[in-house]
Amino acid sequence: MIIANWKMNGSKELIKDWMDFVSQNIEINQEKECILCPPTCYLYFTGTLIKQSYEGIKLGSQHCDSVLSAPLTGGTNSQMLEDAGCEFVIIGHSEQRVHLKESNQILSDKLKSSIGMNLKPIFCIGETLRQKEANQTNDILIQQLDAIPSNLLQKCIIAYEPVWAIGTGENAEISYIEEIHSFIKEELKNKSNSTNYISVVYGGSVNLDNCKEIYSSDKVDGLLIGGASLDSNTFTKIFNIS
Repeated sequence: MIIANWKMNGSKELIKDWMDFVSQNIEINQEKECILCPPTCYLYFTGTLIKQSYEGIKLGSQHCDSVLSAPLTGGTNSQMLEDAGCEFVIIGHSEQRVHLKESNQILSDKLKSSIGMNLKPIFCIGETLRQKEANQTNDILIQQLDAIPSNLLQKCIIAYEPVWAIGTGENAEISYIEEIHSFIKEELKNKSNSTNYISVVYGGSVNLDNCKEIYSSDKVDGLLIGGASLDSNTFTKIFNIS
């Protein structure tokens, strides 16, 4: 799967133009899903376009709140996301962990709420540069994975995004990515007590120069793309060559 995470970018015009170009130029493959995660305010608009004309593109949200009903100004619950046409939701991104102080309990509640509405969580984990340099990466990833109830692991997609590589232009070496993905997959296997496969995708300054090498690894099941996904031509090239 190739996931476009637009963060706080976009407009109706940009979304329409992007979807026109991408839908006409990507090589549709049932085994490689194309997922667009626009800002929350454009979810219903994007979902309506997908239903009308763009069945090859699936809709994901960048955010959801942990409860279905609460007096929360500006809140967006999983039922609203499902109603807008979402099939996926990003949970646990480092930017929200830092700025919104999201604890494992909050993230666990978000996972339960999302899965209860048949949304597929894209659960983000990753270490900071300080943690990496202190050889704490594995411990941090284990702590973050603990937010996922073991009985819900099979319903999640894991996205490994080293915090030090998000939006910085710093790229993790393929050997490092494979090492960490192998570790994550082994932890998931032990935690779930199952041989069923759980996808682990990679994110962190993915671009045209590194996407093919990363995606070609048998340890990597997809890509979570930030800034490079905003340009429809760049995203299409990444999708087709990955």
